[in-house]
Amino acid sequence: MLDPRVAYMMVNLLEEVTRTGTAAGIRGRGFRPPAAGKTGTSHDGWFAGFTSELLCVVWVGFDDNRPLELEGAKSALPIWAEFMKRALEYKEYRSVKPFEAPEGIINVDIDPLSGLLATPACPTRRTEVFIAGTQPIDSCHLHGGPQPGVTHVTGWETLPPQTTSVAPPSSLQQPAIPGGQPRIVTGDAPPANPTAQADEAQKPKEKKKGFFGRVFGIFK
Repeated sequence: MLDPRVAYMMVNLLEEVTRTGTAAGIRGRGFRPPAAGKTGTSHDGWFAGFTSELLCVVWVGFDDNRPLELEGAKSALPIWAEFMKRALEYKEYRSVKPFEAPEGIINVDIDPLSGLLATPACPTRRTEVFIAGTQPIDSCHLHGGPQPGVTHVTGWETLPPQTTSVAPPSSLQQPAIPGGQPRIVTGDAPPANPTAQADEAQKPKEKKKGFFGRVFGIFK
């Protein structure tokens, strides 16, 4: 079963066709009651339209399927408008009512250019219908609303990220030696230990033994 909210939205779209679309010509021909409809053009000309009380479909074309070369708005629509105006003279069809929205449908004023909620600064606005929960929630950013892609949270101040500089590995400054100046070590070699170097220099160097010295050392 078709959801009545979806059915109403389709009716609303077809109503817009009779207000500003290809079927707006019915208003110029004197048909004023609430109506919805759609023109059609192929080899033939079509117009299907309805009110709350009556549905009428008009076809204009040739029996041998020759192209009519005349769109539905200029062939079938004028016939439909004249027929429906005369139908309103009968009490069965004259009590035309606006199409009633079912529960779960809401009307929202939007800016036609952005499709977002209209603001007081928007030069034009249009009322659109939505299933509750699917309507836009952002204000028009073209005429006074927040810019797209930017989230504004009240009381939340965002600070710019702090940048830290890191020295390249080829130029790392080491802590200063007590009583001396800081040393700069280049490359990837680890820094030398000055204390270890001093101890190594104080060690007596062992004299290299000759051949006979090694032989006599065996019998000690």
